[in-house]
Amino acid sequence: MTKSLLTCLLTAFILSCSNLRAEVNIIPRPTQIIEGSGEFVLQDEQTISFNHPSISKAGGYLQRILTRATGYNIPVKKGNKGQIKLILSKSTPTEDESYRLKVTQNDVTIEAASYRGIINGIASLRQLLPDAIEKRSIVSGVKWNVPVVEIKDKPAYHWRGLMLDPSRHFYSVEETERFLDHMALYKFNKFHWHLTDGVGWRIEIKQYPELTRKGAWREFRADIDEACMNRAKNENNPTLLIPEKYCRTENGKTLYGGFYTQDDIREVLYFASVRGIDIIPEIDMPGHNWITTQCYPWLSCGNDGNDPLCLGKETTLEFCRNVYKEIFDLFPYEYVHIGGDEVDRNRWNNCADCQKRIKEKNLKDVTELQAWFTKYMEKYFNQHGRKLMGWDEILEGGVSKTATVYWWRGDHADVAQKSTNMGNEVVICPTTFCYFDYGQDNNTVERIYRGDIIPADLNAQQLKLVKGIQSNIWGEFIPTEARMQFMVFPRALAMIEKTWTPKEAQDWDNFRLRMQGQLSRLKAAGINYRPLETNQP
Repeated sequence: MTKSLLTCLLTAFILSCSNLRAEVNIIPRPTQIIEGSGEFVLQDEQTISFNHPSISKAGGYLQRILTRATGYNIPVKKGNKGQIKLILSKSTPTEDESYRLKVTQNDVTIEAASYRGIINGIASLRQLLPDAIEKRSIVSGVKWNVPVVEIKDKPAYHWRGLMLDPSRHFYSVEETERFLDHMALYKFNKFHWHLTDGVGWRIEIKQYPELTRKGAWREFRADIDEACMNRAKNENNPTLLIPEKYCRTENGKTLYGGFYTQDDIREVLYFASVRGIDIIPEIDMPGHNWITTQCYPWLSCGNDGNDPLCLGKETTLEFCRNVYKEIFDLFPYEYVHIGGDEVDRNRWNNCADCQKRIKEKNLKDVTELQAWFTKYMEKYFNQHGRKLMGWDEILEGGVSKTATVYWWRGDHADVAQKSTNMGNEVVICPTTFCYFDYGQDNNTVERIYRGDIIPADLNAQQLKLVKGIQSNIWGEFIPTEARMQFMVFPRALAMIEKTWTPKEAQDWDNFRLRMQGQLSRLKAAGINYRPLETNQP
């Protein structure tokens, strides 16, 4: 018997034994599903109703989902008499993300205590519809049916994030918005936007125009751009080619780059907010600032245009405050990410300005100098109603209890223990599971699903400080949207279930079947996902 035949027979057997009907295939796995008989059929001229003005945008969002592939006219109106009803209840706290989705043969009702709860219900309804609902043009010959079912659902963790890095390789507004739409389909609710790094500054700062006039463009780099082009040739993989649309010629040189205007940022923010997604901007300081100091050499030690920022100069602190002030004015969410990772602190040992700062502040060394800077900036964040987040290096030299730590260094498993013992909240994103730019094989999804991503040795009090899980998509070797999708899907489906569904309800065999059923939906959505069985890394 061939391996493929054996696999098919095993799958059929598991399907026959499973209590999960094929048409009720939702990722992440809901808390409770009660299946009925029959179906609701979406038809032209049916109505979406909403009972409260605060969820009117959700009605418009659902309308767009239902009309783009069907071509139907589905009006949205205030009230509670639509065939599809969105109901904001007042019986539970507004921060509650839970929802109730009830489908009968006559109507569909989504009820929740918050806007995001309504959005979560819409995501489940979207997955219950035929896969073709994800098409971006009208599809004929499809019966737009939804099985009769009642779902009660809520997430295990509030923080369900993905990080995208356009600083190494750029993604347009349209590409970013498609990514956000795919996030919403699977109930991700935090988008960490890594907007600056050593090789690219991607956000317009009006007070410092050189950051994008010069800092958003670079000559091809051997370590990332040429490496991608070489791999594209050697692997016969066009998704690794540098897109020409992000290249321009200047003084006979080919430059790569791009940036977001502040109007672009506002557009993406609105797009995300409609889908219940918060955007966390990261402006990386004090390290990863080579391009910043190239634009403004006076920010560096000795004015030589090298990384990191000089923390001994008042002009540097003024620059940091001014940049973040524009960030605060743009981004409404309470959290802002300072980065703080991989700083070459040795430069500060030989800088008279930095040594003077160390002496004046009675600091022990350059490690405490960075910790002082982080605390200094956190006070500024707090004054503007924002909370600081940073990579786990911000623990070094001491950090305030109000900062949120991102545990990323998978070989430092004590980070989660240390930070939670100190009373700091933690976002779990270790390299061992959560770096989606890392290579993958045919067992990657299973390793994620079965793995203890949240450390098993945390006690109950420490677990209360775990905000959730985030996966990171660093852009060095991901130059195109298609390559990014290939690296993210379908392993993101395993990650969202690890974050949404309680550990005791996670079941690999059950998930595997549902994941296989989702692949045709990913295809309909135009997502260049990685096949479950392939030799491609």
